[in-house]
Amino acid sequence: MSAAAVRRAPAPWGFVELVKFVSGITTLAAELAAARLIAPAFGASTIVWANTIAIALAALAIGYWLGGRLADRHPTARAMARGGLAGAVMVALIPLVAIPLLGVTEDSLGEFGGSFLVQLLLVAPPLVMLGALTPWSIRLRVDSLDGAGDATGRLYALSTAGGLVGNFAAALALIPLVGTTWTFIIAAGLLALTCAPKAWSSKPA
Repeated sequence: MSAAAVRRAPAPWGFVELVKFVSGITTLAAELAAARLIAPAFGASTIVWANTIAIALAALAIGYWLGGRLADRHPTARAMARGGLAGAVMVALIPLVAIPLLGVTEDSLGEFGGSFLVQLLLVAPPLVMLGALTPWSIRLRVDSLDGAGDATGRLYALSTAGGLVGNFAAALALIPLVGTTWTFIIAAGLLALTCAPKAWSSKPA
C-alpha cells in the first residue's frame, strides 16, 4: 500500500474551529470595550494603551501555558467547551466588577498604576481562559505529525480572523450603538452560545 493511501485524512472543520473563530471575536471585542470602560477614569493615553496591550499579552501567554496543561489532562471537546463557557462568564462580569473597582482606584493610584491594576483585575482573568482555548484546540485537532502544521495554522488563522471581526464590530457597531456594557454581554453571549451545547453534552468527545 502506498504512503498516500495510508496518509491520515485531514481533520474535519467543526466545533473546534468554530470556537476558535468566535473566541477571537470575543477576545478583541472585550479588549476594546475594556479600554473604553476605563477611559473616563484614566484616559486613553499611550501609557494606558501600553498597559492594556501588556496585560493582554501577558494574560494570553499564561493562558497558552495553562491551556496546554489542561488539554493534556482533559483532551475532549466537552472540556474545551466548558473552558470557553467559563471565559464567556468572566467577560460578561467585567462591567459589573468594574463599577466598585474604578471607584476605588480612580483617585488613589494615578494614571499608570490605576489603569494597570484595573486591567489586571478586570481583563487578565478572562483572557487567560480564552488564551487557553488555543492549545486546547490544537490538542484536539493534532494526533500525529502528519497534518500538524496545517491544523495549527488553520486554527491560528481562524482565531486571528475572529479577532479582526471582533475589533471592527466593537469599534464600528457595538460600542457606538449599544454601549460598552452591552458590548461585553454580546461578545460573551456569542461565545457562551457556541460552547454551551457541547459543554453539557453527554458525549465527552
